[in-house]
Amino acid sequence: MGKTGRASASTREKPRKILGLSELKTVSAAARRAGRKVVLCHGVFDVVHPGHITHLQQARKFGDMLVVSVTPDRFVNKGPGRPVFGESLRLEALAALETVDYVTLNEWPTAVETIARLRPDFYVKGPDYADPAADLTGKINAEAAAVRRAGGRLVFTEGFTSSSSHLINRFFSGYQAATQEYLHDFRSRHGADSVVRELKSLASVRALVVGEAILDEYCYCIPLGKSPKETIVSTKFSSEERFAGGAVATANHVAGFCREVMLITGLGPDAESRAFFESKLRPNVRFAPLIHERRPTIRKRRFLEPAFMTKMFEIQRLEDGPLDPGAEGVLRALLDKWLPRHDLVIVNDFGHGLLTPAVRDRLSAAKPFVALNTQSNSANMGFNAVTNYRRADYVSIDDPELRLAAGDKFGVLADMAARVRRRLQAKCLMVSRGPNGSAVLSDAGLAEAPALATRIVDRTGAGDALFAVTAPCAFRGLEPEVLCFLGNCVGALAVETVCNREPVDPVRLFKFIHALLR
Repeated sequence: MGKTGRASASTREKPRKILGLSELKTVSAAARRAGRKVVLCHGVFDVVHPGHITHLQQARKFGDMLVVSVTPDRFVNKGPGRPVFGESLRLEALAALETVDYVTLNEWPTAVETIARLRPDFYVKGPDYADPAADLTGKINAEAAAVRRAGGRLVFTEGFTSSSSHLINRFFSGYQAATQEYLHDFRSRHGADSVVRELKSLASVRALVVGEAILDEYCYCIPLGKSPKETIVSTKFSSEERFAGGAVATANHVAGFCREVMLITGLGPDAESRAFFESKLRPNVRFAPLIHERRPTIRKRRFLEPAFMTKMFEIQRLEDGPLDPGAEGVLRALLDKWLPRHDLVIVNDFGHGLLTPAVRDRLSAAKPFVALNTQSNSANMGFNAVTNYRRADYVSIDDPELRLAAGDKFGVLADMAARVRRRLQAKCLMVSRGPNGSAVLSDAGLAEAPALATRIVDRTGAGDALFAVTAPCAFRGLEPEVLCFLGNCVGALAVETVCNREPVDPVRLFKFIHALLR
């Protein structure tokens, strides 16, 4: 005779624990009506470790139903390669814990909207958030306010702290062994807090950025195939996007770290270009453009295949001859007025005629700390070497530009850097080497660091970002090995961004540094 009655506990279907926010809102409301206390925890939970488990166990004691919201992949700002585990796996890992009643995927960068919808009785954070000043993102204050509005309380657990980043660095690192060894050695001498403090100290630096503004245009096209009657590849227009590039991008990067930034650049007579650049500048950037009636605003239009960001063709609209004497006089007058009012002048020379020999001499003789970057490109190859300047305190160029300046195609990097540094009387010289990292030469010798990028979307603008952030760091006198490390951190973040779509975000950089050095 077969068994009858209810199914055994082992075969009974388990309740669903992973719910969408709208469904979870209904469940939470029903729980509160039944007199149950709802507890909410929120985080990335990239690797669920003993610290997380202790935190969740303690959080569960505050109420009757524990809900955990998880940051989606697109909002995890812990640097390249993160999260290690995708949102689906992170949800499943948390749902497997007996302590947790429900798990949901957050839909926003912070938990503020989720708190407003679920209205938890308790919002629980770990002990490392008890001091709001220690929160790199500053989001804890906004979340605390949301909890109060919802009628709940913000509370903190007291368990031991443990870091997913530490475990990932030790067991799940995506870096090669040599890079892991470098990071292990670097973190033995430099803590994340001290490096971030150095970056935050840049706020008081008054920076003047001088150089060409470039309007970068990306035209995304789908290749169709070879035209039957012509020797060209026919493409189908998909979309287009414009970016504020050149010295405008540099000024925006700097403005994330320095409160007072001024930009002196050159533009053509069209009001639309000026309005576009002004709309893209960070609020703390003052704009002093030299308007030239007979020179167009520099535009570089690139045609790309969007799936892999493959660049197919480029059109440059520019007049790269030197400024006429009248415009040059106006530019020199601007420099005479504003150079004495700043601590640091950041020279971004793209070699398109704005910075004439006389202007270069004026900048070389400037009393403020001079940070210099010159760039070789298809319009100026061989003519825009950093040695066109007589002096600079800090120089940042890439490896081919160093070889151009040294006149040595096959020389040893350290020897070439020493010759160029000596000629420019520079305190330190940084050489970016793409996938091979970077090197900084100073009186202390040669410091080197490997590349830290794990995903490359677009290299355009990455060198400008590196130069922009390291220039005020060099002015502050940061150690060469720290300068090298920071440059590679910035470069790793920059290559994950399409062109100059957005400037380096200081908070994202701070979190990346903490993730690497734990």
